[in-house]
Amino acid sequence: MSLKGEIIAYHGWGFDRNCWEQWQEILSSNFQFKPYDRGYFQDEIYPEFTDNELNKIIFAHSFGLHLCPREILKKANILILFNSFSEFHPDNEKSRKRTKYGLKLMIDEFKNNPKNVLKSFYKKCYYPSPYIETEEQNFNRERLEEDLKLLNKAKLDINILEKIPKINIIHGSKDRIFLVSYSQEFYKKVSKNSQYYEIEDAGHCLPFTHLKSCLSIVNQILGEIDNHGDN
Repeated sequence: MSLKGEIIAYHGWGFDRNCWEQWQEILSSNFQFKPYDRGYFQDEIYPEFTDNELNKIIFAHSFGLHLCPREILKKANILILFNSFSEFHPDNEKSRKRTKYGLKLMIDEFKNNPKNVLKSFYKKCYYPSPYIETEEQNFNRERLEEDLKLLNKAKLDINILEKIPKINIIHGSKDRIFLVSYSQEFYKKVSKNSQYYEIEDAGHCLPFTHLKSCLSIVNQILGEIDNHGDN
């Protein structure tokens, strides 16, 4: 069977390539699936698109959209975003002040208690699903702190996104990291070439806690490659 495309998957802050294992297992029969790794917990991996004949697809969870190099993002035919954003802080001034203050507290606390911050963050990410603690592992404290500060000021140029043929935004209705209202605000900015999906009772980790629901949407999106010939 010939491959339908290449997928590069970007994890968000505090995660690594292992979060995409089930996705890779499911999709690798039809797609080259290449997980990125920022290097928070293990070696860094920076995959690239290599076959000009194949469709180029990007998966990005949360801050993963900002970890994707711009030159790779510009090559994508399809962009599938899970609980992601062009800017973490919303446009509304009151809401913006609130998220900036909350992130500042997180950055300040990380300097003193990085393990506690990570644990609290994971619980909030997985909500309303339970967070099951894993064995403690070594982590790149400097890289995590650096990116937490980057999150505070990162802003992706909407003009870059508007040039991608198809954007699909999938969001969890109970996301406590990046609220639904903020995601809908983001969607309105790129609505000309995008579709918005909301999964009930899912939080910020929806591609990993609600894989079946997400996969149903993603299969529909990727199936359009056959119907419309995105090559």
